[in-house]
Amino acid sequence: MWRAKPALLPNKTIALKWLLVGSGTLIALVIVAVWFMWPRQGHDAIAAILLETGYFEIVPPTTFSGPGTINTVEFLSDGKVTMHPTCDVEPEFLSDKIQKSQTVDRELKQSIEKKLDVTGELRENLAAVADMGQIGSIHLKLENASILLITDETLLSVRHALLKGECEDAVIENVSNGGIVCQTRAVLEADVMYEIRYNETISIDERAKLTSEAAAKLNLDARQDADNQILGHQLFFGVKLAPNPIIAGAPSPSALKCTGNWPNTIERRFSQ
Repeated sequence: MWRAKPALLPNKTIALKWLLVGSGTLIALVIVAVWFMWPRQGHDAIAAILLETGYFEIVPPTTFSGPGTINTVEFLSDGKVTMHPTCDVEPEFLSDKIQKSQTVDRELKQSIEKKLDVTGELRENLAAVADMGQIGSIHLKLENASILLITDETLLSVRHALLKGECEDAVIENVSNGGIVCQTRAVLEADVMYEIRYNETISIDERAKLTSEAAAKLNLDARQDADNQILGHQLFFGVKLAPNPIIAGAPSPSALKCTGNWPNTIERRFSQ
């Protein structure tokens, strides 16, 4: 996983604590408290939870790019991906090929079905409809998680059926422009609830208005019986990709994969 390391290592923190005891116990306690309370990047972020089980987090969550589809993928340095559909596919073509399981790995299910602080990730989206000074925090809760997948045999069958004509032209165009085209092997599907905690100075009517505007911005639904909750149903949050990118019949370069050490791969590509 690609996580930024804290500036201070634990042993350095301990050494610093004892160094400051003699000159000021209060200062030392403050430093130690800051160390243990400082957010550790990726510790409970959903991207980290998904990466530990082999999934990339999809941003933003979507109902597109399900199992079997061919997509142009942008790999982000924090373990997330954005996906753009490359080829059209009729839903009925894949519907009887997709397998669904509600028995998600127990630890993964427990992790994603708890509230996660995602204030930083949503600020940019919500800033367009609200003064961020009015919002104290935002939490994300995922429920009813399921895995949707397609077999490797069917992946090949679907790829052969789709990769021709205009679909093949679209793949070639994306690849020639530096894009990476991959086929989805599995997705993590879940219901989502965003809970916005407003500052106490905001009236109930203002909260309901801001929540409704935020829901529209995120293409989700404002909960009718609450003034601070936004709902989304059966959205794709995580994705597993077939390992080899699609390059329209050409052999895939060994260093280029739809899974693996993407920060190094991206660095090599752009340094050439």
